[in-house]
Amino acid sequence: MNPFIPTSAFDPNHLKGSTLILPSVSIGNVPQLACDLFIHTIKLERVGFIEDNAVMPMVGAREGTDATGVSVSVEVYQSSCRQWTVVQQRAPAFKGKRRQYIDHLATFIQQAEFSNVVLLTSADAARRMDSQINGPPFRVQGSATNTFAQRAFDLGVQELEKIDINDTAMDQNANALPGTKFAQQLFQKLQELSIPTTLFIMFALEGDNVNDGVAFANLINAVLQLKPASASAAWTPPKSWEFLFGTPFNAGLYQ
Repeated sequence: MNPFIPTSAFDPNHLKGSTLILPSVSIGNVPQLACDLFIHTIKLERVGFIEDNAVMPMVGAREGTDATGVSVSVEVYQSSCRQWTVVQQRAPAFKGKRRQYIDHLATFIQQAEFSNVVLLTSADAARRMDSQINGPPFRVQGSATNTFAQRAFDLGVQELEKIDINDTAMDQNANALPGTKFAQQLFQKLQELSIPTTLFIMFALEGDNVNDGVAFANLINAVLQLKPASASAAWTPPKSWEFLFGTPFNAGLYQ
């Protein structure tokens, strides 16, 4: 099943050849925050939706002065040059239906014929291995011939460590990726389908993750060159970022 539903004015053939940036719901929602910056800074156009009963339904107001209609759980955006396609996911998949969602996403990606897929996820910084504590909080996973992975290596981003254990009950080929099973499974699925895929990981903690979102966006921009590097600090956050922790309280209530 292909879960992609294009808007009435969008030709799905325009997805072909573009690079897909896809965040997974993970700790601190750092990937979603980074995608917010991509969408609102580069002024991406909403071109469709991912409709799947594996994802929790939600609805909310759209952001932007000229935006009409509502926002839903999973939306697809694209740049005017057709080079970049970004998925924004605002709700998680139901427990027990994640494999279904992975399979449907893989079908969408395969049928769209994207040139590359960039997966974004965040991992629990409190569960890092000793070797992951020092240095930048980023890791990358991709094949040796992967252009985006190689660019990340050139920027000093380390490859995701392998688990080195003697316990035969554990998978010694598994990666040290705490708390991001969904992203890892999707990455493996796309690898099996021979789809060029790069997985970027940022270690983070729950809390005010705005700075994490900006740091992750800066890294992805340095690798993909979504916008000029000289403007790397000029991200445009959406208005919803003003209320990440709720609206300001009315001081008059406590007087």
